[in-house]
Amino acid sequence: MNKIKYITIVSVILLLISSCSYQNMNSKDQKKFYIQEFDITGDTRTSFIIQKKIQRFSNKDSGNRIKLLVELNKNKAIEEKNIQNKVTKYSLTLTANVKIIELDSTKEIVRTFTARRIYNVEDNYSATINNSKEANNSLIDIIVGEILDQLRIYYS
Repeated sequence: MNKIKYITIVSVILLLISSCSYQNMNSKDQKKFYIQEFDITGDTRTSFIIQKKIQRFSNKDSGNRIKLLVELNKNKAIEEKNIQNKVTKYSLTLTANVKIIELDSTKEIVRTFTARRIYNVEDNYSATINNSKEANNSLIDIIVGEILDQLRIYYS
């Protein structure tokens, strides 16, 4: 009886491991578009970071030539105040209005991506600034991931 259980468990594990379809995300096969023109408006630092992160996935040898227009809007609002009317939390929202234009067929795809993070106000000002930067970097990563996912889906 123990032998049958052992063989069954081993065969199930081998079946699960062998059916794994791992693919490298940054391989040449995954880069199926080339961003010929990139126009991004909004906060200059955020725009620069987003552009550089997206450009890494562009492939000059691809036949899909696109123009990417991104309009960024960043909004910082008070999320919570304490009983003394001091701000304890801020809400940071990053919205990206993205227009993907195929240069060969002039097809257009318009999408809006929004990400929101809440960060705490600390007693120390530099800690609050660090919390703000971490929230901003997190929002940038989320927006870049969503844009790249959309491009991968459309050009797969």
